[in-house]
Amino acid sequence: MKTKLNFFCIVLLILMIVGMVMAGFAGISDFKQGYEDGMNDSGTSAYSIIEGLIIFACFIVYIYAFACYVRFILNVNHGEVFTWANVDLLKTVGWCIVVTTTVMCTAMSFDSINLLDTWSDAISVITDGIFILIMAEAFSIGLKLKEEHDLTI
Repeated sequence: MKTKLNFFCIVLLILMIVGMVMAGFAGISDFKQGYEDGMNDSGTSAYSIIEGLIIFACFIVYIYAFACYVRFILNVNHGEVFTWANVDLLKTVGWCIVVTTTVMCTAMSFDSINLLDTWSDAISVITDGIFILIMAEAFSIGLKLKEEHDLTI
């Protein structure tokens, strides 16, 4: 059972890393295009600076969510499955993903030409975050049942 869990966790970590790398490459090309457009323009707007800061802050929050997920996996591998710390870690990961993706796509929507492209990927990421929140709630219910069972004679 633990081997299966480790396998799925490794696959998920690999997919998360591949997604981050692919987003990085897309960001590099978008940065290059923005840089070239900025060099041709006489000045930068305050909105573009704020948008850049929002995207950078979202990136930091994503890294924090990734670290929380890794801590969750390590806790499970050490046999600490139904603990309140794991519930908190899952809730943190889920809310970081949902809120950060919503904020980032909202900030990018103001200067986006095609809102469908902007939000199509965001919807799947937000769905993943909500799934993680559902798993956190399932862990919470399981933990409450375990504590109730421990108190029963």
